[in-house]
Amino acid sequence: MRLVRLAVLLIFWPLFFAAALLLHSLLFVSGSRRRWRSMSRVINRNFAAFVRTLLNIKVRVEGEAKGAESGGHCIVTNHMGYIDGIVLGSLFPIIYVSKKEVRGWPWIGQWTALCGTIFIDRQRKEKIPLLVAEMAEKLDQKANVLLFPEGTSTNGDRLLPFQSALFAAPLRARAPILPVTLSYRNVDHQPLTTANRDRVYWYGDMEFLGHFWELLAVRRIEVTVQIHPTIETSRYRNDSSGRKALSQASYDSIAGKGKTAQERQASFY
Repeated sequence: MRLVRLAVLLIFWPLFFAAALLLHSLLFVSGSRRRWRSMSRVINRNFAAFVRTLLNIKVRVEGEAKGAESGGHCIVTNHMGYIDGIVLGSLFPIIYVSKKEVRGWPWIGQWTALCGTIFIDRQRKEKIPLLVAEMAEKLDQKANVLLFPEGTSTNGDRLLPFQSALFAAPLRARAPILPVTLSYRNVDHQPLTTANRDRVYWYGDMEFLGHFWELLAVRRIEVTVQIHPTIETSRYRNDSSGRKALSQASYDSIAGKGKTAQERQASFY
């Protein structure tokens, strides 16, 4: 199974690469002011859906993402590894925020840059204003931006405190926040436990290629995506206190405080 999946990925990935380059060229010639919105819809979403299908990831959606299809939302969620981006990228057209190290990975770095990924260097605080400006610009272009505010992926035991600095971007763009909680339920028809979670989760000092090779052998993954009510940033001041309050409101929502009856309504994909 691993070799077949890898072969399919290696065959189709260059086709997506070529399509992304062509779309970039067309958007440049046309002078489109919403280039990244188009990229997220045509390339990012379809590629994520392709990889999700290849890996046989079954997604149960609880709640409704009102307005996210039209773009311009900052989607915030808990983070257990790169599969999170595949799952959410298949549901929403999004631009990713990723650690700067990914930019240097062969092929993957070039691909993520082509797809509009915003690279963050958490060791250099002086670059945060540039990151905020880039995020705000893409939100203004009506692209959804996916943010993992914990700042790192985890083993899922607990939700880490949110880093509030990048919440300045949705505040500047007055972009709504869409909080989402990811919960991985089953791996190969077995409940996810501490014994098998590392087949799905990627965190700490795990090596990417080795983990992905093992992931290709997983026959089925089941995950629940709980969509919470949108948080309107217009209710918050565009300053340090506003960023912290918005970050805390997002944290509380993702942590599961105040789940509504509407959120418990489920649909299956």
